Amino acid sequence: MAPAICTGVPVMSGDRQLVREAVASYFGGTLVTADAGICFQNGSLVSSGLGTAFPYKIKKGAPDQYYTAGMAAGAGWGAVMTVTLGPVKIARVKGGDGAMGGPTSGWRSRHYTTRCSFEVISYEPHLETAEAGLDNLVDAWLDLFYLDRTLGTTSNIYPTGRLITQAGEGAPGIVIGEPGEWNVIERGKAVGGIAVTFDCLTMVEA
Repeated sequence: MAPAICTGVPVMSGDRQLVREAVASYFGGTLVTADAGICFQNGSLVSSGLGTAFPYKIKKGAPDQYYTAGMAAGAGWGAVMTVTLGPVKIARVKGGDGAMGGPTSGWRSRHYTTRCSFEVISYEPHLETAEAGLDNLVDAWLDLFYLDRTLGTTSNIYPTGRLITQAGEGAPGIVIGEPGEWNVIERGKAVGGIAVTFDCLTMVEA
């Protein structure tokens, strides 16, 4: 799935926003603009419990209905995903006697440390129902990840034929963090979560 709000934008001097939106779009689904800002819903992971994916953090959290968007009425738990960019390593791509293309032209690699954070709310009578659901959601997320290492960004609008050259490859791999502690914040409602970190590589003409 191509990033819905990035179509037609070549990668030149900056691509942070494009990477965020591409990741959220690939896992979240179709672009939605509403009071909660830009988000993506109704993707293939909705059946596994992902209601909404956001390319940015949401002030004071997402409204409850975004956790179960697209699910059957009465769903007892659901999740939202947000995308955060950590440290970025930028380097000239070397070849032969120097940078590919010569001293003033060529390519730079940009390695974005990318974190997808899942926040879950549950109204289930038994907490283990949501805990098991989160495990299944992470497994389904990984299956979707492995389907396309470019995360749906292959397109001739980009100089390299894709926005994200590859994701989750190389030494950094994909790191699934330890689930956070579940907290009961009001009678019948509990919140928990987990984060997954990986590398997104983009190539930029330089």
